[in-house]
Amino acid sequence: MDPEVLAEAYSKEGDALAAARKFSEAIALYDRAIEVNPESCEAWTNKAIALKALGRKREALLCIGRALEIYQSPIAESLRESLLEGEDRT
Repeated sequence: MDPEVLAEAYSKEGDALAAARKFSEAIALYDRAIEVNPESCEAWTNKAIALKALGRKREALLCIGRALEIYQSPIAESLRESLLEGEDRT
């Protein structure tokens, strides 16, 4: 199976779990997506969102940094700014 298609399938499963607030399980699926397609900006971004929801902001920043290396997504940029603002307050 095409790695991009497989990564997208894992990401969509992760999205469903994240929507159900099962963030740890979602992260595991985003990790699988990243494993098969390390260039998946969507998987890196969604993993960062799930990590942020769990309060794991430093890890989220690392993931969003990787996402932005792949593609300058406005969603990823916005998330990075949000995470950096949170870091300034801690």
